[in-house]
Amino acid sequence: MNFLKSIKTYFVLLLLLIPTIAFAQSDVDEVHEITIYVMPTLKPLNWESPSTLYLSMLNCYMATIAVRNHYLLGHIAVKLKSNLLEGGELYIGQTSSNSTKEKHKMVFKEKIGMAILGASFRGSIESDEILRKKLKAYSKRKKLAFIKYRITKKAMERILVFIDRYMAIKEDGMASCDFYGGAFNPNFKNEGSGCSAFALALLSQINLVPENPDKWMCNVNIPMELIGGRYNNYKKIKIKNILNKKEWYNSEDGIENVDFVSFSIYEPSLMFQWILEERQTLAFGYQLHDEDNVPGLYKDAREIEFNSEALLFTKRPQPNLFIDVYMKERFKGVGNPETIKLP
Repeated sequence: MNFLKSIKTYFVLLLLLIPTIAFAQSDVDEVHEITIYVMPTLKPLNWESPSTLYLSMLNCYMATIAVRNHYLLGHIAVKLKSNLLEGGELYIGQTSSNSTKEKHKMVFKEKIGMAILGASFRGSIESDEILRKKLKAYSKRKKLAFIKYRITKKAMERILVFIDRYMAIKEDGMASCDFYGGAFNPNFKNEGSGCSAFALALLSQINLVPENPDKWMCNVNIPMELIGGRYNNYKKIKIKNILNKKEWYNSEDGIENVDFVSFSIYEPSLMFQWILEERQTLAFGYQLHDEDNVPGLYKDAREIEFNSEALLFTKRPQPNLFIDVYMKERFKGVGNPETIKLP
């Protein structure tokens, strides 16, 4: 009798475990990967001060003005590989619109000064075809590196849902991906994104965060005196004022969004250099992994846990001048952007 009871208990447990076993087996048999491609600036940027940043950006622009298939400030792109995708793979990235008219208006007419770092522009999702072309160009220049993660099916599903919601049209007739800017974080409600923030947002959705983000990121405090246009009572900033500013604002000396605006960005050139350095030390558990002569890193991240029930988009915890202006302009006459529901 006890024997029969034990057999019955065994089969009950087996039935309960079948879904788990099947799921685990699918992650062994199926390949789901996310690859972050990093393209640095063709000329280095110097973030030491507003003056050095302006001059290095100008030098980068002048040195590459005739170069085809390049990104002035570097770029980050993403490749997804999964049988959940039509064709099995997808190249995707966030970019600004092709027109330079909007940028020229802000820089030369509105004279917004260093507000250009966090200003919002019209943006779009970069096409698979264009990205493949640009990646080949950067590979030939030896200016391309990558990090590849193998992930679970569950993780890939969350990434795809996030992208779908990020590209969804809102009540104002626009999608978050229609806006590009350095101050955005697409993990926050109704915000657009920059190229690097978009890639890092996909990773953060599945709890894949940089091992040492300080090596990837630039953090500066922009003095309010160098911020103009719609961001500061339509004040016009002269170039000489930027050139004369030899340091960023010390946050201890003032009030955020009044005396200065905090600005942080994942910088492609820093990320590129980090990958090359990590290939020498392998200090964070990556493996060397090259593809088509492109240097990269690989990590099996299937064991990394994440909360699949967590909200895809959350409210920005701290106010930011650039985001406040963007929200007011975008949702003017629409109502409170916090109440807008996703499709």
